[in-house]
Amino acid sequence: MKMMALIRSLVLLASLAAFAADTACGQAARRGSSSRRAAPAATPAQAPAEDDAVKTVDLGDRKTSDGTASGEREGLGDVPEMPRETDKEQSGLDSLSLIPSLSGGRLDAAREAHTSTRPSARTMALLIPAPRGPILDRHGEPLAVTQVAYQLALRFEIFENPDRSRVVEFARNCLQQAEKIAGKAWTFSDDQFWKHYEHRRWLPLPLTNVIRAEDAEKLKDKVKNVRGLQLMPIYIRYYPEKSIAGHIGGYVGSRGKLPTGPINHMDPLFEQVEGRAGLEKEFNKALTGTPGVWRLMFDEDGNKILDELQIRPKPGGAVVTTLNLKWQRDAERILSRGKRRGAMVVLDCVTGEILVMASTPSYDPNLFIPNISQKDYDALRNDPAGPLGARAFQGRYPPASTFKVMTVASALKNRKITEDSVIDCPASITIGNHVFKNWSKVPLGSANCIRALAMSNNPFMYQMGLRLGAEALMDTARAFGLGERTGLPLPDDPGLVPTSEYMIRNYKRDFMPGDAANLSIGQGPLLATPLQVAHMMAGVANGYLPRLQLIKQIQDGNSNVVYAPRPQEVQRPLPDYEKALASVRKGMKAVIEGGTGGRARLSYSSIAGKSGTAQWGPEREDKRLAWFAGFMPYENPRFAYVVLHEGRPHETLGGGAVAAPIVKEFFELEKKDIKAIIDPPKDDIPVAEPVEETSATEAAAIREQGRVPAVVPDNLPPGLYDPEGMEPIKVHEIPADLDDSSDAEIKATPVGGVPRNARRTAPPLSEDPSAAPLAPRRGDSDYIPGLPRQIPRHLNHTVPVTSPAPRAPMPADDIPMAEPL
Repeated sequence: MKMMALIRSLVLLASLAAFAADTACGQAARRGSSSRRAAPAATPAQAPAEDDAVKTVDLGDRKTSDGTASGEREGLGDVPEMPRETDKEQSGLDSLSLIPSLSGGRLDAAREAHTSTRPSARTMALLIPAPRGPILDRHGEPLAVTQVAYQLALRFEIFENPDRSRVVEFARNCLQQAEKIAGKAWTFSDDQFWKHYEHRRWLPLPLTNVIRAEDAEKLKDKVKNVRGLQLMPIYIRYYPEKSIAGHIGGYVGSRGKLPTGPINHMDPLFEQVEGRAGLEKEFNKALTGTPGVWRLMFDEDGNKILDELQIRPKPGGAVVTTLNLKWQRDAERILSRGKRRGAMVVLDCVTGEILVMASTPSYDPNLFIPNISQKDYDALRNDPAGPLGARAFQGRYPPASTFKVMTVASALKNRKITEDSVIDCPASITIGNHVFKNWSKVPLGSANCIRALAMSNNPFMYQMGLRLGAEALMDTARAFGLGERTGLPLPDDPGLVPTSEYMIRNYKRDFMPGDAANLSIGQGPLLATPLQVAHMMAGVANGYLPRLQLIKQIQDGNSNVVYAPRPQEVQRPLPDYEKALASVRKGMKAVIEGGTGGRARLSYSSIAGKSGTAQWGPEREDKRLAWFAGFMPYENPRFAYVVLHEGRPHETLGGGAVAAPIVKEFFELEKKDIKAIIDPPKDDIPVAEPVEETSATEAAAIREQGRVPAVVPDNLPPGLYDPEGMEPIKVHEIPADLDDSSDAEIKATPVGGVPRNARRTAPPLSEDPSAAPLAPRRGDSDYIPGLPRQIPRHLNHTVPVTSPAPRAPMPADDIPMAEPL
């Protein structure tokens, strides 16, 4: 038997799938196809730059096997092995708890499905996996959506006298035709075919993995002509931006293989998925919908006698992120130019929202859909560029000279210096038996903290570190969010801010003066992620540390908002640093105007920043790191940013020379969007200027414009309105055929505004709610057409007639009501 009814059911499932997928995806609007390219960065004349990275001074301690300057693991950690399926996942039965039993429990359903006396009679309830909800950017642009795809499947006939050889022959013929249609070959054993017929012949056997909808459209006519083949609709995850924000969105994986034995209660029609990385994993519960139920019943001859959708699948909720997809796309494109390895973070200083969090290189999450082979995963895992690692929030790096803003802030806060304190800055200083050098061999001379920041002077910072001590310096680092996770719903790295206990445990000693000197320039055992550095800069810009936000809202399957963060939440106030940060901000401004960051200067807005260069990674590789971090605009900070660039082995680079131009290119590219945010709105409403008027000027203006004088009460004394003798128009003299609008009940506000001592009060209301307004309105019986202003009713002797406003009849509802399936 060909089971035509089952075919119709599966076609209905495809229609349902398309409808639910459209509902879940929200029909996001497509974006523009072109991106602007920023003008090349102009190099300021005689702009200083950090010519060389200053190495962490070796104090003679043992190093770890990593051989890094900090003695700790730097950069990206080891990528985990590909996730394996558990026995529970492989069984494919862990979703039974989502659906109530329809026939007295699982055991009763199993007994009902395995009737030994009637081999072809079956009653089954099958689970329809629900479409997964979308992941969107702040404007509704999709990062992850659910689509309807297809599998080419084998549909067995119900043979009257089933014979193994006959069943296998039928399956082999269908498989051969499927390989011709799809142009691919698949391996199935005879035992697989026979077992499926024996236990699950009522359900199709998938032959192919996934066929996209556009490819299935090309194959459908060929499939229809082959008895025993069909295109079976399924849900599949799709990432339209491919590698853009791939580390943030993550990917999904199968919850388990489809069962192969006897049909159980609530066996899924096709494989279910769950989040395995990124937001897909963190919000798996919110994104997962509620499965539906399909009820089928066959008689002893294999004829279908019941086929109904008993519970419609409910789509999952939507996760709306704070990301600006256009900015994210531009940032990754700029970073990846020349196969760079690095990261960029841009966040809103006011709200704490993450707008950009880019890591390059990235990977395409679609490689994991519906599953990835071990060979392909090993290729990603063993790639020396580390595409699976999210440098923006998982990479651990020495913050280098960007940390000097913390050193100066700590020294000012702890009153070791003032903004006007002048310190001698030689080319190097000696601490114990070690020489700590500047990046430049030329002494800076006497400088205050602002000039020291502008020139990124190391000896100034060394001396501040000695005055403060390592503990006080690290207390400031922790106050600005270093050494702890940011609280985002992602597996970000906490970095490392050393303590005395850490030093004793790992180096068998406490802090020494040399440690304070190394830490003061952002080196030694101090590590941070780019996200943490951007967060730190937001604290410098604001005077408080904002709570970072990556999720703007979460909606359920009915588009109801079930979660939204508190707006402008403060994670940590910093009142003790208020005066200190004012001086630090001046120094960061000087970095742009005459220091090491001139290449980041913008054409349309002020900007503050700090460059940084460090040696990082295993010492044998001789690699350098370039930073540039800060905020903009300087006067009223709105955005904090950071750019990190990983240098290649033996590559000479500096933060001001390499990272600062990337900052400039990005912000110039987003100039239009940013100006709309930071510029105050223009007031195009004309402001009336006060004019000293006399009775003569008013009458002259009336005659010049050809207007008629306003209507005045009948008892107005002659000559008061027009000193030249023009008599006012009397009420009884007004023609009845004039027509115009009226606003007599609106009081004019004096040009000079309301006096300060005057109380603003609402106009008095009549005690009678049915009372007519003070002046007639259009449609009233006492309304006089043509008057510039209607006559107040208390001056008119006519009696107004009130009548209810006409109401149009309600339109008939001709929309047919959809009947439930």
